[in-house]
Amino acid sequence: MSRVGIAFLRALASQLHPRMLGLLLLPFGVAVVFWIGAAWFVWDPLTGWLRESLFGATAGGGWLATLGLGDVGAGITALLAVLLLAPLMFVVALILVSLAATPIVNRHLGGGAYRDVQRRGAWSLAAGVGTALATFGVFAIGYLLTAPLWLVPVAGLAVPWLWWSWLTARILRVDSLAEHASAEESDALIARHRGEYFLLAALVCALNYVPPLFLVTPVLSTLAFGHFSLAALRAHRSGPAAGRLNSDLAPQTSTRQIR
Repeated sequence: MSRVGIAFLRALASQLHPRMLGLLLLPFGVAVVFWIGAAWFVWDPLTGWLRESLFGATAGGGWLATLGLGDVGAGITALLAVLLLAPLMFVVALILVSLAATPIVNRHLGGGAYRDVQRRGAWSLAAGVGTALATFGVFAIGYLLTAPLWLVPVAGLAVPWLWWSWLTARILRVDSLAEHASAEESDALIARHRGEYFLLAALVCALNYVPPLFLVTPVLSTLAFGHFSLAALRAHRSGPAAGRLNSDLAPQTSTRQIR
């Protein structure tokens, strides 16, 4: 099995730990607060702007009302509003979980199957916020520029998924190494496993299309990246033999090792 697949399976096992199950309250709480806030402050202005832009008389869409099809425009407007807001909810949840839960996940994994991996770094909230904001800026611009591709049947599913995966990989590959790796080690591992980090993010972010599993994605992503990064760091320190990474990522014979 590939290193990415093994890290994902180990993350699934770790997610069942009571402490990690408790962390799921964080993205759930973010989702509740986000949708209440969106309904209160954003929904009416957003749907009004979309309705006028797409179906208003100035946009050439007033003919729908004359044909008695105004409800069609209202339905499409509501759907587009949800498509715009739902990804934003995932992004907010991912960033908040990465800032609040990553230190907890790193200590949890570091005290379990990776207790032999020495800490040579330090978690920095300021650095985490800086990484998240810089990454989100690129994500927001790219996401909006590619939004017209949503109208293409296959691209409408693939484009958001790829952007979510890019954002997840960019944030969590750094955060998952912050406490245990030195700056030099972190740079080396990110450069070496850049493609695998993206594949791991893509695998986890695919769950966003399976309601309500999108509420699990932020914490599960953090666990998956933690498993992959700590195993890769262990192998990096043990020597240049690349084959060691497979054995480090492989599940231990005792389920007690899986944290």
